[in-house]
Amino acid sequence: LNADKSPFQLTYANQVKRCGEMVQKLHFFREQISKAGLCPSNRPLLEPDIEFDDLEAQLGEYEAELQEINANSEKLQRTYSELSEFTLVLEKAGMFLSKSQTNMVARQKEIEETSYNGEELEDSSLLLEQETQAGLPRHGRLRFICGLIPKAKVIPFERVLFRATRGNMLFKQVAVEQHVKDPVLCEMVRSYSY
Repeated sequence: LNADKSPFQLTYANQVKRCGEMVQKLHFFREQISKAGLCPSNRPLLEPDIEFDDLEAQLGEYEAELQEINANSEKLQRTYSELSEFTLVLEKAGMFLSKSQTNMVARQKEIEETSYNGEELEDSSLLLEQETQAGLPRHGRLRFICGLIPKAKVIPFERVLFRATRGNMLFKQVAVEQHVKDPVLCEMVRSYSY
């Protein structure tokens, strides 16, 4: 590039560039140390005479290790947040399902108590047999979905579900007592279980 420069000047420019890269690595280490809440020690180095190439290699290795540790830590945090959301969803969905099951049992007892004479009981049992033999129609299957959604998105989500199902839906929601860490935004968010 610079034909008029001597080989010493070219080597010097290359070393300055390498020093600049090492300074960037040291700034990265300083940021990570302050991010972790640690204070660097002011102890003198055990090896005061480190070769330039060895120092560059060590800094490169440490930087690669630290970046890998950071990536693994972020992945673990994201996975933990997702799993904690899943446990909350299972707890809340279990509440919905257990309530509906108790309501169904109560209705069944009510039907049995109100049918006094044998004809009504016989007719209702025939109807139940017909329903079970016919099975559910293919176009009218009952399904449910459950999950967590941020508080701000509950109403728009309900509208989307209403339109997607053409009004054939029952939307239940419960506020989650604790704030949940959003895996994407990495923020604590007030959520609802549906």
